Parts: sequence; structure tokens; C-alpha cells
Amino acid sequence: MAANQGNIEIVIPPRDIIHPSCPHGPAILFEQFDQATKTVRQFFACSAFRDKSKCSFHQWVDEKHDKPSHESNTFSHKKHRLRYRKFRALAKTKRYVCCTCGLLLLPSEIHHHNKQGHAIKGSVQLKDLRKPSYLFAPLDDNKTFAQYLFSPKTVEFLLKSVEHLGYSHVLCVGTPRIHEEIQLRRKHGDTFLSSMLLDLDERYAQLYSPALFAKYNMFNHHFFEKKGKKQAKKFLATGLKGTVLITDPPFGGMVEALAQSFAKISQTWQDMCKELPLEQESLLVKDVSIPMMWIFPYFMENKVLTHMPSLTMLDYKVDYDNHNLFNNHHKKKRSPVRIFTNITPADFHLPEEEGYWFCKLCQRYSSEENQHCKDCGTCPSKDGTSYVHCDACLRCVKPSRFHCFKCGFCVLKDHQCGKILSSGCYICGEAGHKRRECPQRHTSLTANKLQKRKKISQPGPNRKKRRKE
Repeated sequence: MAANQGNIEIVIPPRDIIHPSCPHGPAILFEQFDQATKTVRQFFACSAFRDKSKCSFHQWVDEKHDKPSHESNTFSHKKHRLRYRKFRALAKTKRYVCCTCGLLLLPSEIHHHNKQGHAIKGSVQLKDLRKPSYLFAPLDDNKTFAQYLFSPKTVEFLLKSVEHLGYSHVLCVGTPRIHEEIQLRRKHGDTFLSSMLLDLDERYAQLYSPALFAKYNMFNHHFFEKKGKKQAKKFLATGLKGTVLITDPPFGGMVEALAQSFAKISQTWQDMCKELPLEQESLLVKDVSIPMMWIFPYFMENKVLTHMPSLTMLDYKVDYDNHNLFNNHHKKKRSPVRIFTNITPADFHLPEEEGYWFCKLCQRYSSEENQHCKDCGTCPSKDGTSYVHCDACLRCVKPSRFHCFKCGFCVLKDHQCGKILSSGCYICGEAGHKRRECPQRHTSLTANKLQKRKKISQPGPNRKKRRKE
């Protein structure tokens, strides 16, 4: 699901509100702002897809709906596993995989996929199925799937960190490459880690049992099968204080919705931990959130911290195999993707061979270009450049900015003096708050309802007036 788009925002509804559903689970409540009339109208839409060609569900809150919500769900983990067993029983020369669809093909299906021009791999060995993320074509919809897969270097760093931190169970939410690497190492006896994958991509259901995979929508915390939810709870109950959540959501996704889902996972984990014997429970900090690593771009830091203030952004640059911008080969600044975590930053040992260094003053690792500023008392760089301190602004700024004494702050060289970008409320125009916190927001919603009722009650141009009896 896409993030805020201009005049549309996500709304956190009251607890007693009933959410209609689409094939992707409970819909999310949004509000649309009309700049011309200064009115707000609310509607429910699919949590996973903004593209109506993929999910057309849309329901205005102020309209009556006689038709039931679309709750149809055709997903069956059992059927996917049955396909896998049939595929496994085939001779190697008869095993074909459609890389385009991510489907293990049975003999009767090969011709159809060939005819469609799909990329098909033949003579598939069973060991090839242990690395499905290398076999299947990534789903690269930025707003929903965005399967930009971690590079081997990033996978190695994350798993080394997990082991160093002492965790034993990794809940992989939208991180298939981490999950498959753990499972591969377990097969070879090279790790003590356990993992479970929660992902919207049901192709993985072919290769992993319900104990290792559940189809899951991270935008509304929806499990597509009750058994999947049960297995996820069982995994958390087994791992308890040794569990860490690693997630890599689509960068175009709604941070508010994601934060709510992660909070629900954390609450389930807390409930499991409370059932521990007292001597074991004492090892846990009461009401603490599940340890997590949220992989996201640095420029989304404000949004992430607004909704999950317990997180801290690390300097480690996360690389991807299949993204031209988010890898180690792009420009000097490298990838803009970072790790947001509620684990103590000093506990992460970033690779010194890559230029990371430990700042004793900040008590954490910083990137090579991120030098400590004594005036600010921190290592300030976020974007991979070396910031410079501005004595006039009393803070560090990007090297591309300089202090404009006419404007009174640091700006780009080609800026226009006196031009201030408006950041006030769209409803009342006042600064200091956004429209969702506007005291006039309720009035705006009421005005929209009254305007709609008036429009309905007025006779149309072709409607004949009733004669008086």
C-alpha cells in the first residue's frame, strides 16, 4: 500500500469501528481532503494495493452498502504443498519451474507457460529449491511487494549480528532471503538459528511448510489462514526472549499501518513472555517491545520515529542485489537504506574493513564519512556525506548547503531568498499542525455530510414536482 499521496491520508479509526474486507484482508480507513471546499471525506480501501487494476475495493464511509464486503480468499497452503510433493516426485529431466510466475510446473502445465513466453528453467535439482529467491522473478511493485533482495554481504552482516546479539529465533517479515539462508545453513548444520517467514508472496508456500511460512499482509496484520496465525504464535512462544523480528517493507508503503502491525506482533510476543516462570520473566524488561530490525531508507527516519519512537537508525548501508540505486556500486554515497532498531546501537559491530568506526563519545559505530561533531555532540551524517557545522544555525548541515544571512538559515545555492515553503494545515491554514490534528477537522467532516445530504434531497432537473392533492 502506498504512503500518503497528496490529499489522501490514513486514519486511525476508533476501536469499535467495523472494517469491511477485500481479498487481502480488512480494509484500511482513509480520508480524502478537497482543497476547494475544505471538506474531508472518509473511505475504506485495500490495505495492500492502491492500483485498482489489482484490487478495486473502495467504499465510502458515508454511503449505505447493501452488498457484503469481498472476503473471498482462494489461498490454500495445503494445495501449494501438494504441488511441491508432486513436483519432487518427478524425475530431474521432467522438473520445470516457471521463473516468471514462480510456479513449480507439473507436466501438463509446461506447454501453456511456454506459449505465454514465460522464462522457464528445466532440469531443476532439488537443491535449487532451497534458494527460491534466486529462482523466482522478484515482484517489484514498489507500493506492495517491492522485492528488492538483500545482497549476500548484507545477509551475512545481519545473520552475524543476530548470532552475536544472542538471538535464536528470527521472525522474517517480508525478508525471504534471510529466511532461506537460515534454512539452508540449518540443513548443513551451520547455524543454531530458527526462522519463520511471514510474507504476502504466496509462491513461497510451495517450498515451506506451515511451520516455516505463513501468507501475511503486513499492512493490516492479516493472516490468510488461521493455521498460519497459529503457527506464528507457536514460533513466538518457542523463541520468547530469544526472538528478533527482521522486516524489509516496501519503501512506498504506509509507515502508520506498518507500525500498527509490528505493534500487534510485539503485543503477542509480550503476552507469550508473560507466561514465563517468574525466574525467567525477570530476565525480560516489562512492557518492552519485541527486538526488531526495520530496514528502510534514511530519508524516512522522521516518519518511522514518529510512529515508533523507540527505534534508532544505524549507519550500516544495506545493499540489494536487484536495485540499481540501493547497492554498493551506486555513486560515492552508496545505498540510502539503513537499519532502524530498538536494540542498543553499541551492541552492533559494524564491519571496520568497510570503513565503519566506533565512536566512543556516541557509543556506537559510525560510517567512514560520518565524523563526530564536538559542537553538536553527535555523529550527524545521515545520507553518506560528511556534514559541516554551521555556527550561525548551531547545527551540522549537508555540504551542499550554505548559510544565507538574509533568510536566516542554511539553504541550497540556487534558492530564492524570502521564498518559504508552506507547511501549515490544509484545512485552517495555521502553522504548527497538520490537517489530521486540526481542531476544525470534525467540522469539515460534518460539512461534507451535510453537503452530500443536501445534494441528494434536491430534485434533479428532470425530476417532476409532486402535485398537491
